[in-house]
Order: sequence, then C-alpha cells, then structure tokens
Amino acid sequence: MGIALAELLELIDQVFPPETAVDGDVTGLQLQAGRTKVGSVLVCLDVTEEVVAEARSQEYDVLISFHPLLFQPLRALTEAERVGQLSTLLIQSRVALIALHTRVDAHPRGTNALFAHALGMRIRGPLLPNPRCPGYGMGVIAELEAAIPVEELLERVQRCVRQPLRYVPGKAEYIHTVAIVGGSGSAFLAEAMQQRVDAFITGDVKYHAFHQARHHLWLVDAGHAETECFAPEAIVGLLRQHLPPNIRLGTAESSCSPIRWYGFYSGQVGSITSSTVDAEPGVLSGTHRCD
Repeated sequence: MGIALAELLELIDQVFPPETAVDGDVTGLQLQAGRTKVGSVLVCLDVTEEVVAEARSQEYDVLISFHPLLFQPLRALTEAERVGQLSTLLIQSRVALIALHTRVDAHPRGTNALFAHALGMRIRGPLLPNPRCPGYGMGVIAELEAAIPVEELLERVQRCVRQPLRYVPGKAEYIHTVAIVGGSGSAFLAEAMQQRVDAFITGDVKYHAFHQARHHLWLVDAGHAETECFAPEAIVGLLRQHLPPNIRLGTAESSCSPIRWYGFYSGQVGSITSSTVDAEPGVLSGTHRCD
C-alpha cells in the first residue's frame, strides 16, 4: 500500500511550490534510490549518519531533509567523503531523499513563521515578498502586541534556540517589530533596515554586518541550525494535512547540529575587552545537541 513516489513529489510541490525557493537553491528529489512506491516518510533538518540509521532501522521509504545533501556540483561520488558516504547508505537502504530548504523558509506557515509564533509574535507579512506567489517570501516581519524591553526579547530568543547569542545594539529601547530570517540571512539586512524594524534575528552574521547595523537596529545572531529548528515541524505539520492517512509520517529524533559551544570568555581578546554577556558562564545545552 501507499502512493507512487511521483505522486508524493507532486503533492510536495503543491504544498511547497518550487517557484518559492530562492534562485539557485537546490530542492526536490535528490536520490531516488530505486524507490517507486512510498508508504512512510521521515523528516529531518540535516542528513547525517544517525538520521540515515534511524530511517533504516524504522524502515522509512523516503527521507525529507530541510538542508539538501547534494548542493555543490559533484565530480565524483565516493565513500571517502560525507556526501558520497551518505548517498551510498541511502541508495543501499533504498531510502529516497527529497530536499526542500528555502521552499519551507518562504512558506507563510514555514520556518520563520513558527519561530515568530514561538516568540509570541504575530506575522505582518514576508520580509522580501515573492512577486510570483502572493503571501510567500523570504523571512517574515513580525510584531508584538505590546513593546517589550530588549533584554526580554533576547531572553525569548535564547529560550527558543538554547544557545548563546551574538548581537549588536540598535537604537530602540523597546522592541515592537522584528524581522526574522532563519539560517544564513544576513544578506537580508538591508531589507530589514528599510522596513525600519526594531530588531533582526538571523544566523551566520559576519563581523562587518554588525558594524552596519549598530545604532540602527538590534541585530541578533542566534545560530544557523538553531534559527531553523522549526523547519522539520513546519514540514510535518503542513504535509500531514495533505498526505493520505495510510502514509506514516515521522520526525527524526537524531537530527542535530555538529557545532558545540565551549563557554564564555570574560577576559581580553587582543586589546579589546569583551562585552558583558547575558548569561552565566558555562556551556548551554542546545536544541540540536547530540551528546
């Protein structure tokens, strides 16, 4: 029993239209692995050895990953490196792989929307609307019912991502409007500043972007995977409404980020004295830790 893989792909395209992905992104079917029928689907943030082992042990037919495994052009596929090794395991296990990436980010009930809701905010609309698909777009602009102190915003963000934060102060003393782009979103800083939001939350912020934002808006780097932690939940929630009831749908328990935090340093780095941090020294447990 189940549905054809081609039917699953059509259904996914209806829920997460391909034209909503960022130009140049790699989405859709990545490995067929000999699979033509689908009776079960496992959703994860990243393809890892642990996730593949979970898919194999629980006999899933398809793995839907937020991040694509095959992204850069490949000259060879060998087991000497990560992509080749994981691809080989998936093919040997007859587990097909589908990647969705920015299709989930751009969905009005996708990654960024769930993050905003978790922070207690309502969605005003996309940060960068997609002219071809009304309601879709990269990032969100969210607002609070009542403005809150900056420290409370930082505390809410840290409770969601459960990791240390990097930030630069803006000009607002109280936060009412916030732009959110999960993952590596500092390229959207100009759009956030144009929207005159009080804060911008994203990940992978480069040093000079903090200089650019300083005294304009609160720029908060809450981590790459950490700001995308709602992606699997968004995928499962939206697909469950459209998949036939006989299709088993699950979320990978072993999905995690490879990054670890050692702690905080309160001394001097070169000639620059580090700023006071918002948390007590120590290693904070993370949403995606796999200790």
